[in-house]
Amino acid sequence: MTILLGGAASPIGWSVQLVDVPARDLLDELVRWRTGLGHRTEVSSPRPYPDVLEDLTPFESPWTRELVLPCGDRWSAYLNNGRNGGDPTASARAVAARLDARCVMAMHAPRHGPGHQSTQLWVHGPGGEGPSRHVRTLTADAADGRWSWYALGEPFDFEDTDRYTARRVRDRFDRSLLLRYLAALGIPADDDASYGPGVIVQELVDHPVHRETLEEARRSLAP
Repeated sequence: MTILLGGAASPIGWSVQLVDVPARDLLDELVRWRTGLGHRTEVSSPRPYPDVLEDLTPFESPWTRELVLPCGDRWSAYLNNGRNGGDPTASARAVAARLDARCVMAMHAPRHGPGHQSTQLWVHGPGGEGPSRHVRTLTADAADGRWSWYALGEPFDFEDTDRYTARRVRDRFDRSLLLRYLAALGIPADDDASYGPGVIVQELVDHPVHRETLEEARRSLAP
């Protein structure tokens, strides 16, 4: 069972973006894109997983640190040091579009704060609709204890659509179903041994940044 997506590393890795290209290609294009935007960056040497997750902390707002690492033979994982488990709208989708590759955002944030909780899957890629190349979205989300459910796009053949009729939204889409769907997409996200050494891309900024240690984040996010 992976330590990401609501596992032992929490809140690190509540949000993980996965791109269907080798990690070296994703890293090179990420740095190229940021350079084109006028950003100054530093790229670290590779560090083994899961130790490299420590390099994402402290959490920041706005975030400045991104992690790229292999996930299995085909896919790459992307994380950032945004507060509350990472920014799910961050760079990977834009970089995947530049590479004409599929991008999957997986999120599982267990219950935290005053009744917050979320399990989500977003799939974007070639053949998808609109500028975002949207293919499929599934979201079971609670804010202050109030649950919402969204299912957009055509279901994949592997989906257990009967689950979506459950009376309680929290029962429609949970961590185990998310990981099963990722496996069906060819992403071994539930196997810690599938993650290779990671590289940190640090943006060098002059503006003020609010920082929060892992211990502070865990205290502030406690249910």
